[in-house]
Amino acid sequence: MGIRRIAPRGRQWGLAAGLLVVAGGAVLWPLVGPVAQPAGRGAPPAAAPAVTSPGSAPAATPAALTTEAPERTSAQFGDWSVNCAGRAPARACEMVMGVRDQGRQLGAALAMGRATRDAPLRLVAQLPVNIRVSQPVRLVVEGTEPLALPFQSCNRLGCFAEIELREDAVRRLRALPAEQASRLEWRDAAGQEMALPASFRGFAAAAEALARETR
Repeated sequence: MGIRRIAPRGRQWGLAAGLLVVAGGAVLWPLVGPVAQPAGRGAPPAAAPAVTSPGSAPAATPAALTTEAPERTSAQFGDWSVNCAGRAPARACEMVMGVRDQGRQLGAALAMGRATRDAPLRLVAQLPVNIRVSQPVRLVVEGTEPLALPFQSCNRLGCFAEIELREDAVRRLRALPAEQASRLEWRDAAGQEMALPASFRGFAAAAEALARETR
C-alpha cells in the first residue's frame, strides 16, 4: 500500500490553546476531522493537495510580534511560529510548525522547546488519535538518520510523541536548507503507513529566536 501525504500550511495558524511542550499532551491543538486517511478499495483517488514549494517563497522574515495577552506572544518565521506564555522567570516558549489537510483542517503539529528554562530541549509531535502507538513517529530528513519519537499519551485532542534533543541534533536541523525534503511518518490503527511533509522554512530563524527568549 502507498503512503498518503498532505501538505504543510504552517503560516496559516498560530497559538490557540496553550504550549505543546509545556502541556505535555494534556491540552493543545484540537485535530479537527479525519486526517490523511487512506482511500478505501475501489474508491476514486483523492485529488492531489496543493503544495507550496519552499523554494518559491521569499526568505523567511519574522512577522510583526502579536500580543494576545500581556504574558502571551507569538511571532512567525516562515512555516514556524515562536510562541511564549507567562512572565519571567516562569516564562515558557516553544517553536511550532503545523500541517493541514486539503480541507484546511489541522492535521498535526511539531514543536520544539523547554517546559522550563532549566529543562532539556524536547521535540514533540501531535497527531490524530487513529494511531498505532506501539510504533514511534519518525521525522525523516533526506540524507540524515531519522529521529524516532515514541508515543507518550493520547487524549481527545490527539496522540503525543516526544524525545529529548541534544544540542548537536539541533545544530544539524538548523543547518538544513529551507527546501530540504522531510516528512513525518507513522502508522494508523490499521497498520497503514501514513506520512505528511514537514517544512524547515524558517526553522533556523525560529530556533534563534527561541534561544533568545529562553536564555
